[in-house]
Amino acid sequence: MNKLILLVIQAIHWIYLILCGASAVLVVLLEPFWVSVPITGWIMYLAFSRVLDCPWTRLENHYRRRTGLPEIKTFIGHNIVNPYKKRKDK
Repeated sequence: MNKLILLVIQAIHWIYLILCGASAVLVVLLEPFWVSVPITGWIMYLAFSRVLDCPWTRLENHYRRRTGLPEIKTFIGHNIVNPYKKRKDK
């Protein structure tokens, strides 16, 4: 059951990240610059801040511990950057 919950959490995490990226693009295209600049800055701050902890990553780590999997530091780093580095090294 915990593995199923972990899978659902990971799917929702992906959806959330895709929607945040799409919203940043849409705000730039559809809103005037005095509206889009602060909103895009806020989205970038939330996305790239090393100070803030993502609640989805914390929840995922909780269920990763329950299923015996190792914890991850960042969702993007674990799912995109690290596999790319491994593929590049080969």
